[in-house]
Amino acid sequence: MKIQDILKSEYGLEQCKLKRLKGGFRNICFKVSSQKGDFVLIVYKDEPEIKKTIINAHLVAKLLQEKEFPTRIPLTTKGGHEYKRFKFGNCYHYVALYKLLEGSTIPWEAYTRRHLKSMGKTFSDMHYALKKIYNSHLITHNLSNWADITQREITAMEEYFKGVEPWTSKKLKVRLNWERIKRVFETITKREATSEKRESILHYDFVRGNILFSEEFDSSLDIYPITGILDFEKTCIGPEIADIARTLAFLIIDCKYKSEETIRKRFLISGYERRGRNKLPFANLSDPLLENLMAFFWLRDFWKFLVHNPYEYLYMNEHYIRTKDRLVKAELITYNL
Repeated sequence: MKIQDILKSEYGLEQCKLKRLKGGFRNICFKVSSQKGDFVLIVYKDEPEIKKTIINAHLVAKLLQEKEFPTRIPLTTKGGHEYKRFKFGNCYHYVALYKLLEGSTIPWEAYTRRHLKSMGKTFSDMHYALKKIYNSHLITHNLSNWADITQREITAMEEYFKGVEPWTSKKLKVRLNWERIKRVFETITKREATSEKRESILHYDFVRGNILFSEEFDSSLDIYPITGILDFEKTCIGPEIADIARTLAFLIIDCKYKSEETIRKRFLISGYERRGRNKLPFANLSDPLLENLMAFFWLRDFWKFLVHNPYEYLYMNEHYIRTKDRLVKAELITYNL
């Protein structure tokens, strides 16, 4: 099936111009330009439970849009479907079409204090809204549980790292500190620790590639407003602190020209706490659970770097290098010189 045929038969869009978009993790995204406007078409990855993933992502995005958040909502086909399965070559993939949102992602060297504050504010407001949705019991039975996801990832990481230890030592010159790693895993999986940190619906991927910023400066809030929140594929039920830790861990790696202290203050205090509607689920910026969760996310990203890239080319990936260095600082790995 050709993309142009799908656009014409299912959405009534003819003579479209397609541009392959960068980013995304295995999904294939196209910008669609037509006489009826600009859209984004996503050809979803073929994996187990992808249909459930799409349904949940659409549902959370629609509920947030009802509360005036700039989320990406699926358009319906002529037959009234939000997504539809098509054959491409020998494989079947779900496809969905969305209106193109205004704004743009920023390069990682372009973060300013105003972008950090904007992310904190929007994240706080979103958590406030998601908590109300969670408490109304509208969709909680459909979403995956963060604790289950995390336990599966821990099991997979342990199996993978133990199988490649000789190669990480030889080729990457690093050694895993299993005693410290196991303490991190044990800390974040203690139910009594995370249950005190306010359970709710999580975005769980609120990072630069899924956020669109306006170029228009809002002087009243001293921020560049967020005009688009994308990709709810990882949405789940879990403690808010896990969502915050995921984003903060990413920012610390991503903000190349900002100190860690500045990132924490601008994102958590100036943005989340002071400008947003929600309150932080911890009193100290160095909360032990927050620190252990971030260590887990850095290790998880390190694991994914290794799984999806030839070891020989990792030294050219600055995100990998910064993640590796942060894991050394967190004492999860050591250099094997």
